[in-house]
Amino acid sequence: MYCIDYVNEDSVLISSHSVSHCQTLPQLASFLKDQLDNISDIIVASDTLLCIGNNQTQFESIGAAVQQFELQLGRPSSKQTFDIPVCYAQQLAPDLSGVAQQLQLSVNQVIELHKQSVYKVKMIGFMPGFTYLSGLSPQLSLPRKSTPASKVPAGSLAIAEDMSAVYPSDSPGGWHIIGQSPIKLFDKHVEPMCPLEVGDQVRFVELTYKEFLNYGGSSV
Repeated sequence: MYCIDYVNEDSVLISSHSVSHCQTLPQLASFLKDQLDNISDIIVASDTLLCIGNNQTQFESIGAAVQQFELQLGRPSSKQTFDIPVCYAQQLAPDLSGVAQQLQLSVNQVIELHKQSVYKVKMIGFMPGFTYLSGLSPQLSLPRKSTPASKVPAGSLAIAEDMSAVYPSDSPGGWHIIGQSPIKLFDKHVEPMCPLEVGDQVRFVELTYKEFLNYGGSSV
């Protein structure tokens, strides 16, 4: 069950004590955008949803829409599952050995734990196309680096805290790089620019280094 709290005259905060309901907040955000005309913005976090209206917004209609969404929770989802090819070769994974050492695991154990999970796009932000993927094994949980790297190459496969991600473009970053994907996850010249949407599921499929090169990946 969702809780709706009045924040101010322009916004309400939607939350839930139920883990399963928190996981559906991105879908709820999309539903509210489709159903309500007078919503200026909706901001989704890991366990809350901030709904910002305008002076024409009737917040009673938000409550009614939330109740309608709850009735639909049991219906099949239209979200997709994507298989993203990745290579965990040492020359593409500058932090992999260090991650294994910190977690007191072997490199192969880190790889197996990472690729066996099914991830969910929790939110998209930080930079265009950067998808925060929930579902990382608790055994791989690490805080972000104390000193971020000045440049992380596009396609870098990363983990931090309870999330995984693939960097869509070159950027500074403080996540641990454990591999590389040869595919583009953001391209401003195509539509959609990012193939992933909030709520989609992601599986990582391991490539050998030779397969990575054949797939179009850059040699190191």
